[in-house]
Amino acid sequence: MTFACEFPIRFGDVDFARVVYFPRFFHIFHQTFEEWFGQALGVSYPDLVNKENIGFPSVKVETEFVAPIVYGDRVRVELELVELGTRSMTCRYTMVRLSDERIAARATIKTVAVNNDTFRSMRIPDHWRERLERFMKE
Repeated sequence: MTFACEFPIRFGDVDFARVVYFPRFFHIFHQTFEEWFGQALGVSYPDLVNKENIGFPSVKVETEFVAPIVYGDRVRVELELVELGTRSMTCRYTMVRLSDERIAARATIKTVAVNNDTFRSMRIPDHWRERLERFMKE
């Protein structure tokens, strides 16, 4: 199953070359991750972090930049959960430029569940595993 959300590209997202500055792609991917929790998994990411004390920091990122995105563009980011381990999950992100439906970037990001007090990895709790399994790519 795929989750998707849209974002405008703002002035602060671009660099002197007038294209999206590459770290901003990662920010937008993370915004998609946060929206996925809030809209599709049933808890806001701030509640997960602050109330359940669980975080999912990135531990491995692979990215391909395919087409430029410029100030004023709108993009759709599609998120697919492609791997779910006992302590980690891997999501694939596809960023699409809405004006022509062209893929602009792809990323695969592995995150690890951590206890936010100790910052040590932890097992993904069963109630989260059940929700996450619904989004496994078929």
